[in-house]
Amino acid sequence: MGAIIGIDQKTLSLQIRSLMVCDFLDEYNQLERAIRNVFENNISNLSSSTKQQLYFYYGGKIGTYIEYESHGIKINELNYSEEEMFKQLSINQIIKIFKNNRCLEAFNFSIESIQRPVTVFPFYDCTIRLLNMRNKLAHEVSNLNFKDGDIIELLSPEQISQQSFELLRNYDLLKIDAMTQCIASNIIYIRKIISKLPNI
Repeated sequence: MGAIIGIDQKTLSLQIRSLMVCDFLDEYNQLERAIRNVFENNISNLSSSTKQQLYFYYGGKIGTYIEYESHGIKINELNYSEEEMFKQLSINQIIKIFKNNRCLEAFNFSIESIQRPVTVFPFYDCTIRLLNMRNKLAHEVSNLNFKDGDIIELLSPEQISQQSFELLRNYDLLKIDAMTQCIASNIIYIRKIISKLPNI
């Protein structure tokens, strides 16, 4: 598929990257929802010591906020509940807690490499890399330099173009720039991770 007539390569690359960022953020949000659903649906199955650890960490979430009308500083309220779903724990915190205490079986899997069939990437490491990329994209959209800690595996433009990207079906994905290549590679791995998580 050729380039759109009248648009230079730099503009075309920016359009493709913009659509790829939108696609990444959408897929990443689906991943976060899936992780949270698995976590919340498995809380009742956790050992009492793991639940105590979660309550301990949760207690550390008490913080302050400014109330401008009264010119005061208030403390966030946190009440104990036996049915606590720990909704104030971020995905990053959930991943790091269970990476160190692998008691949530639904997260104990690996993703096979697309380029090297004998290589696997643990779920926890993948999720941390995806989170790193999401955080970078949330703060800087241009002139990003992704590092190894942000990318699960860099795929070739040929491998990327074989995948389905609904927003990009009218673009030639063989002509993506290096930043877009990193983002697209992670999107493909997000899909693989979601497919391995239990549908709850």
